[in-house]
Amino acid sequence: MCCRYRILPRRDDAVVAAILAGLDKKYPGLYKIGEIFPGDAAPAVIEHAGKLVPVPATFGFPGFDGKKTVLNARSETAEQKPTFAQSLRQRRIVLPADGFFEWSKEPEKTKYLFTADAGKTVYLCGCYKNVDGVLRFVILTRPANGSVQPVHDRMPVIAFEEEVRPFLTDTAAALNIVARASPFLARARAEET
Repeated sequence: MCCRYRILPRRDDAVVAAILAGLDKKYPGLYKIGEIFPGDAAPAVIEHAGKLVPVPATFGFPGFDGKKTVLNARSETAEQKPTFAQSLRQRRIVLPADGFFEWSKEPEKTKYLFTADAGKTVYLCGCYKNVDGVLRFVILTRPANGSVQPVHDRMPVIAFEEEVRPFLTDTAAALNIVARASPFLARARAEET
């Protein structure tokens, strides 16, 4: 499960800088940078009219009971679930991130930050829908690979920069990205926030 991740402004990443500049121009003050929690509006990229467009999107679909928020969709079953199927086919989203957080449960609860080698930006893959005029997203998850499994049994579906356009614009390519093996990630203890 992925319930928190981090995006920081980076001068060394032209793509992230362009995403944030685009958001600042069109949606100033309407998104959060830093550690992203459920319910936060975060920087995101979607496809619209053949172009990749930066937008603020809120983390989580409203739950059926009106109380709980749905944060993740299991990539293995999302195509068959009414809550996610249409969004996965027609409304995919990527979330630029420095990394994501998971917590170990034993022997004591410890927060870890998972990042790509050399601090490379990753793009968490998800799907979105419009809820009362607000774009809301869930993150697609998959079984954890060997780098995450010691801490948690699930991890986000991750794309790299060159996979963003295919993920957003081509359903077959998106499903291939979802199904392929996850990249190895570095793990470090994170300060509790």
